[in-house]
Amino acid sequence: MVKPLHRLFSVAMTCVMLVVWLPGRMADATDQIYVKLYIDEEERQNAERWKHRSRTRLHEASKILEKHSGIRFTLSDFGLWLSDNKTTEFGESLQEFEREARVGRNEIAIGFTSQYRFQRGRHRLGGTRGPLHTHILIRENNPRAVESERLEVLVHELGHFLGAVHSNRSDSVMRPVLGDGRARSRRFQIQFDPRNARIMRMVADEVRFSEVRWFQQLSADTKGTLRQLYLEMAEAFPEDPTARQFLRLVDPP
Repeated sequence: MVKPLHRLFSVAMTCVMLVVWLPGRMADATDQIYVKLYIDEEERQNAERWKHRSRTRLHEASKILEKHSGIRFTLSDFGLWLSDNKTTEFGESLQEFEREARVGRNEIAIGFTSQYRFQRGRHRLGGTRGPLHTHILIRENNPRAVESERLEVLVHELGHFLGAVHSNRSDSVMRPVLGDGRARSRRFQIQFDPRNARIMRMVADEVRFSEVRWFQQLSADTKGTLRQLYLEMAEAFPEDPTARQFLRLVDPP
């Protein structure tokens, strides 16, 4: 179990937000998904430095995800979005980002916001509305995070994009709380637990070969296997709701 941290207080990983699921358009059969990276006006780094850092981070995340899914995440462009200073709730910020950031076919938008001030305690670092949703939002201004921890957050959220859920495996990037110091070790390697690796491969194969664009379009065989895997993960990690939330997307009411 990951212990609450006083040393790195802004470390809590978000649960994927599924209060209202708005399925987005997704890629045609392809081995590549384009990503438009957005930053809000609160970012203090100069534009060129931020572009270099975020481009490198996406490239490193893509290499990790491609090993498990066969899908490469490729930078298509950069963008700026204006975040509302009055918005203090993460779900509202995600909705705002969805309105501000437009995506094309075979493209997703990943937004980084520095709107919030971090205080002692756990904090939601990122979120999306569910697998194959077109928008992901990540909080960027954690003052104590190193780049390897920021990379882990991005890989975690792209894992959710491909259907991965939270795991009780402490060595998995899909553990629900990141920033636990693991990523600071020179021996550290970002990896997925076996069940989530299998989930991502199945979802990615349908995106690549069957032109799946929404989670509900998955084949009956894939849904059946996902149903079993999500049930197993929910039973193994009953205190976390993510597997059950994704299970409801496999069998919507």
